[in-house]
Amino acid sequence: MRQHHDPSRLDHWLNHAPPFSELTPDQREWLKPKLECLSQPADTVIGDHAPRSARSGLELWLILDGEVSIQTPQGERLETRRAGEVFGHAIVFDDPALARNGYRSVAQSAVELAHCPADTLKALMDEAAAVTSFLSHDPGDRLRSLLPSHTERLTDLSLANPITGHPTDTIQSVAATMAQHRISALPLLVEGELVGIVTDRDLRSQVLAVGLDPQTAVEAIMSRTLKTVSVDARIDDAMLLMMQSKIHHLPVMGQAGELLGLISAGDLLRTQAPHPLRLARDIARADSQARLVELSHLGPKVLATMVDHGSEVTEVGRVASMLTDTITQRLLALAQDRLGPAPMDWCWVAFGSQARMEQGLISDQDNGLILASEPDPAGAEYFENLARFVCDGLNACGYVYCNGGVMAMGRWRMSLAAWEQTFSEWMREPDPQSVMNCSIFFDQRAIGGDAQLLEALQHDILHHAQDASIFLRFLAAEAMRHTPALGLFNRFVQEGKGDDDSGINLKKRGVLPIVDLARVRALEGAITATHTEMRLQQAGEQGVMNAQDADDLIHALRFIGNVRLKHQVKCLKAGQTPNHLVDPDELSRLHQRYLRSAFGIVRRAHRALSGRYQL
Repeated sequence: MRQHHDPSRLDHWLNHAPPFSELTPDQREWLKPKLECLSQPADTVIGDHAPRSARSGLELWLILDGEVSIQTPQGERLETRRAGEVFGHAIVFDDPALARNGYRSVAQSAVELAHCPADTLKALMDEAAAVTSFLSHDPGDRLRSLLPSHTERLTDLSLANPITGHPTDTIQSVAATMAQHRISALPLLVEGELVGIVTDRDLRSQVLAVGLDPQTAVEAIMSRTLKTVSVDARIDDAMLLMMQSKIHHLPVMGQAGELLGLISAGDLLRTQAPHPLRLARDIARADSQARLVELSHLGPKVLATMVDHGSEVTEVGRVASMLTDTITQRLLALAQDRLGPAPMDWCWVAFGSQARMEQGLISDQDNGLILASEPDPAGAEYFENLARFVCDGLNACGYVYCNGGVMAMGRWRMSLAAWEQTFSEWMREPDPQSVMNCSIFFDQRAIGGDAQLLEALQHDILHHAQDASIFLRFLAAEAMRHTPALGLFNRFVQEGKGDDDSGINLKKRGVLPIVDLARVRALEGAITATHTEMRLQQAGEQGVMNAQDADDLIHALRFIGNVRLKHQVKCLKAGQTPNHLVDPDELSRLHQRYLRSAFGIVRRAHRALSGRYQL
């Protein structure tokens, strides 16, 4: 062992190599004189690193130059670590036996190292939580440590004491109160309990428009089925609830169920601009397809603004999908304005990422149409025209036609009985094509029309799935087809070779493996949720899968999704079409480590699924 010290190289890697890059400047200055810098010739055994807790006798080596081979105690090579990477801590390998037996570090070439002894590292961990989470042996713990420290909540708003009324107040007195205080909605309480709400729209449509006596008690026109939100809720969740429910006022409730205030769409719109709530409102009022196309082009920019303001992939996905819902619903309304009333009940269904409410800045369309019964020729023509109008409109709005033809204007427009028969055949005699279809069609959500038609179909599907063990095995095998982007020696697997098609495909190799796995677990447990996080959470709660594994997958999905989302925003700002291909070299070393952790979690979940179905 030869002492070596290169101050510039040490300074560089302390500033750029995690976990040291996460320290404050003062913490790095404190650390530097406590590190031992040394060099080792090739083939030298640096140390044997037994499994241990993150705080018990742990030492750390930072590679300043050269390469270190990570091996089994018997000398089998596992991976290579290079300048800017660390070793000595617990490393997670695919084989559980390796985690139990520890590993050996060997200089693969001549190397320069900085050694952080146990007492120094322990003191550093006491001061820097980022170092502790980095050194955690559990990949899920690493990803959970990335949860945002602050998210804007309703408690951050200045909620005024609510002006309220009583259900027995007359309509005239309520209107006078609203005019006096210049408010557009009035909550109605009985002994402190919220029982209803009346808005200026109610006064116009249910009083003035029909000539109702102003001396009538306001309970005759108040809304009794109320949407409310907790004061601890995030602002973005409140906005999303307004978008979903198509309401403009939302009572804010305290922990004891008391009314603390009333927020309006305008209150929330002022917190951030531009915001999807305003865009959704404009889309719902669009009077032509041309206007819808114009508004839809604002969607990616609005979503990018959400990301710039700190919104995470889960909420952006929900809002993006809700905007798609609103565009679809407006196209359905415009179609009926042109074609007239439908000859029977129907339900427009979204499949795939829109159904799961997990869309991003780019998406194609996947949809279908459920009809209450088999239509006659005139009815068939009506629904064909309706489906074509909506699908063409979605394509014009940027939701391009599905390459696989999963659209209502194609073959996926049939009666409820025909849909049930189709799914029954897929599950009764599964083949590769039917299983692939199911991986799309099992993610479904009603967008317009009679939602009870879809509920009936879903009930029938889940009923048959419980007895379709062979089909579930086929579906599990299909889920295993999308593997995480980790290859030999824990290296990233990239797509393509050119500048335009190279990188890690975070959709195919990151998001879809988790989505597919969650779908299988949901069918096992007859879970009706379509959102992937909810599927995993409920699968863990019901014992369909280990609860810790389910939570790890949720955080892996969030991290991978956030990396992809931020990449897409970067593409958009550069004037490029957003895509799913991320160059790992563009990520910080810390994010590369976390991405490997996320992929490792997926690989572990795949092994569990493979074991369950003996694949």
